[in-house]
Amino acid sequence: MIELKKEFFFQKIKEALKNYQFKTFLIGIVNKEITEEEKKQAKKILGQLLEQKLKKEVDFANPDIIIKINVANGKIEYQIKPIYILGHYQKIKAGIPQTRWHKKIYKTSVQEEIGNVILKYCQGEDHSFHGAGREDIDVLMLGNGRPFVIEIKNPKIRNIDLTKIEKEVNTQSKWVRVKDLQFVNKEKIREIKNANHSKIYEAKIQLEKKVKKDILIEISKKLTNITIQQQTPTRVLRRRYDLTRTKKIFYFKLIKFHSLNPIFEIKSQSGTYIKELISGDDGRTKPSLSQLLQQKCFVKELKVVKIED
Repeated sequence: MIELKKEFFFQKIKEALKNYQFKTFLIGIVNKEITEEEKKQAKKILGQLLEQKLKKEVDFANPDIIIKINVANGKIEYQIKPIYILGHYQKIKAGIPQTRWHKKIYKTSVQEEIGNVILKYCQGEDHSFHGAGREDIDVLMLGNGRPFVIEIKNPKIRNIDLTKIEKEVNTQSKWVRVKDLQFVNKEKIREIKNANHSKIYEAKIQLEKKVKKDILIEISKKLTNITIQQQTPTRVLRRRYDLTRTKKIFYFKLIKFHSLNPIFEIKSQSGTYIKELISGDDGRTKPSLSQLLQQKCFVKELKVVKIED
């Protein structure tokens, strides 16, 4: 039966994939009424035909396209392998989230600033964004940038110029800069999600009352090379479990003195809530700058200046 319809299936596949760039494929046969041996033979026949006429290769491990054929009704389904692109982004202007929101509260996001450009070149359907952590909407991401993987779904074009894309994002976006774009596989997502990068921040603080420089220096020493206890911050309780986490503060140093708005550089373990390290969050973070100074303190401006490898 398959032998008689092989040209029929070939023409359908050729027409459906005429606008897709791909090098490798894999045939799957969906039919409960034929034996495994018949399925194997059908896949071999159609696979050889596609290799010969389309000049593509069968790949059993990681094909660009999986072609699922129902030999009973002639229907064919196509699974297009996503494109995965690794890079580093800087958020040079505060006011946008890392990933897009379902409700269009913000004009754009880091994801959209990068993903929409790539999507245009790939002619894909959509994109997903996977970051190595995230910064708050009002926080800048500077220095060497934050690692991310962007996933392009159902791409028609796979051979794209990443250097050209970098240049376009960096020229057109007023929010984001991107660098080091490179093609990777899906496993890279898990790698960056599980990475525990320590981070260096620059925090401009608003103090309730004026404080002398020597006192700020002394307090900085008390917050250096210590372990803190952080209960899930009040501001994220709606989307995080209420847990107490132990985090390491490697250093907390005064880099610019002002009696009401001092600036500190802070190096901390991955996952530390810096705003709560300053404010104390009504005692949910201990110790905190607020607790040690015995006054209300909050972050006025916050920048991630480096994510360490």
